[in-house]
Amino acid sequence: MVKATDLLTHIFVLVDAWYQAYGARLRPRLSGPPCRFSESELLTLLLAMDYFPYPGEQQFLGFIRANHLDLFPALLDQSQFNRRAATPRWGV
Repeated sequence: MVKATDLLTHIFVLVDAWYQAYGARLRPRLSGPPCRFSESELLTLLLAMDYFPYPGEQQFLGFIRANHLDLFPALLDQSQFNRRAATPRWGV
């Protein structure tokens, strides 16, 4: 069985490599200062939700906040996460 920390790290490494190579140019430039919570971190959590047995996004983010905040220190609150996740910015 793979530990959650290892799974999240592997997903992040793959997502970040893809994002740096291709994803950043697919995303339109947003106004204002850059977000502390990166697009790679957001995509990682969106993909990781499928691997954890939580019935919803709120429970999953609660699990991440309670157990893996060291991996995502700038984790957004629920409404910010929903807003960023709902905005179609990637060619995926």
